[in-house]
Amino acid sequence: MKTTRPLLIVLSLVTVIGVSLGAYTYVHRAATEQVYAFNCGIIDYKPTSLTQYCADAGIGLSDIKWETWNAQGATGTAQYAINHCEPTCVDGKWSYADVNVRLSKLVHKNGKPVLSHIYYKTVDGKKLPSGKTAFEEWDLVSTPL
Repeated sequence: MKTTRPLLIVLSLVTVIGVSLGAYTYVHRAATEQVYAFNCGIIDYKPTSLTQYCADAGIGLSDIKWETWNAQGATGTAQYAINHCEPTCVDGKWSYADVNVRLSKLVHKNGKPVLSHIYYKTVDGKKLPSGKTAFEEWDLVSTPL
């Protein structure tokens, strides 16, 4: 009976150390590997919408579904929307298109890793409702925080 007690103590110590190391690793990765994106002047985690012109929201992406999200970038799908502002922006007609989205260009802001560039392209390869090309891109420039 005496030989099993030291074995139980050793197994208990190994278990406690293993669980502690696992918990530390999990919390450390969650805190250090969290990635964000600029979204109209704020640092946002996995935004579901992004707007090119924050003041009037005349061009943007909505209903974003992220498929990948990490420090190398993010990919997903979304709905592109543009207000043609005819006759005015208040009375303007909206047009939509399904797009594939990619975020890139990791920068650091306030000690956080932030994706700062967006590229999107129509799923069907046709021109966007803006009438220019099948793709657009811009920097997700942030106002000073």
